[in-house]
Amino acid sequence: MNLETLMQKYQRELSELDWSILGYILENEQEVMKLSIVELAARVHSSKSSVLRLTKKLGFSGYSEFKYFLRQSKQTTENEKEIDLLQLQNKDIANTIKLAQQTDFIPVIQAIKAANTIYCYATGYSQRKVVEEFSKMLMLCDKRSIVIPVKTELDISMSMISKDDLVWFVSLSGETDGIKENILSLNARKIPVVAVTTFSHNYFAEHAQHSYFYYSTPFEILGKNHIAQSLVGLSVLMDVIFRKYVEYLNKNF
Repeated sequence: MNLETLMQKYQRELSELDWSILGYILENEQEVMKLSIVELAARVHSSKSSVLRLTKKLGFSGYSEFKYFLRQSKQTTENEKEIDLLQLQNKDIANTIKLAQQTDFIPVIQAIKAANTIYCYATGYSQRKVVEEFSKMLMLCDKRSIVIPVKTELDISMSMISKDDLVWFVSLSGETDGIKENILSLNARKIPVVAVTTFSHNYFAEHAQHSYFYYSTPFEILGKNHIAQSLVGLSVLMDVIFRKYVEYLNKNF
């Protein structure tokens, strides 16, 4: 699915101003991917709230998710529609493992070992299921691990998290606006942060002490106007990190 398809799908809900903003985006798509919401609003002579309302009319949670959609849809070509989906899955797994083999996990393994409590937060439901499994496996190693299910509880938990803890943020884009303030607060308090996102330059990774990446290539479900995206790469990466941790424990037993 591309932006034109979304515009057609939601055309009855779009105002004249919305069409004007979308016209600019279509003509300057590459540039818009690099603009903040304030910068885009200035380019289209509108307000930040108008741009935000537009993204929500198109079915996105906010501007960051909209920009992520633009980047991903740009990468989806007509040739990819006929790609072997199992081959695509194997590619995501292979690329994730290859990147992991080139990564030094010792710093985060030592951070896990030293932490009193591991706090884990995932920005989406599917990511949270992977995090829950990771947390359960850590508890098998007598490591106290807590999965925070929603943003409200994350905000409440902030005052309880200390420098002796370790906070994990697991995300697809690494650009979820509502979580950025939490990460900045943890940074200011010198509390170590781990970011796990898809392979990209993103806010979460940039502001974390430990950053790790996985691959997840979107693919289209023909005739349904939906983009599917598997998190098998995330599962592989979290499993690699857990196995590295167990190896570390076994060597130091």
